[in-house]
Amino acid sequence: MRDLTHVSIVIAALALAGCASPPAKLVVLPAPSSMATVPQETSGSNILLRSVTVPGYLETFPVVTGRTNGALVVSDSTEWAERFSDGVTRVLRDALARRVGAERVLIARDGRIPDADLTIEFLSLDPVAGMLNLDARWFFACAVRAQSRGGRTHLEVPVARPTPEAVADATTAALTRLADELATQMPCAEQPQRHAIRAKGEAP
Repeated sequence: MRDLTHVSIVIAALALAGCASPPAKLVVLPAPSSMATVPQETSGSNILLRSVTVPGYLETFPVVTGRTNGALVVSDSTEWAERFSDGVTRVLRDALARRVGAERVLIARDGRIPDADLTIEFLSLDPVAGMLNLDARWFFACAVRAQSRGGRTHLEVPVARPTPEAVADATTAALTRLADELATQMPCAEQPQRHAIRAKGEAP
């Protein structure tokens, strides 16, 4: 009787192991390496990409690959390797640095005072009908308030296939195009006096 019980336990364990789902495949947003633009001039105002928000449904780890009749289609085997908003911030910061100069796009807590804080709210950043739809509100908050400005950008990028990898590629392409526009919208003049004060160790 004891042997039969042992055999039953082993069979049940094997059955559970056979039903277990394979580990999820992880994907990341690729770097904007195809747009390695070297700026002709590196002087001017500097910015800090302060806050990036995305719709809550994109912050879940399964990759959204499309929509059907208004319902989201998500991958059942592939997830983002990082929080989606973190990946978006990383790619956008890199793309901006390639366009205006790395020294003008500050790193958080690097000790420098930005001439402007850049905040972006993505209203959409996901595939719809074979196109990656980007709709974003952005705002440059300058130290000199009168120089602050904001706007809204909407653009679409084709998604080659309804796969997580193709969605990741199209997302980076869309963010790269957004960086192109933001690089032309940087409004703030550099504030030499503020940087001099910071250099003396005084609080901002």
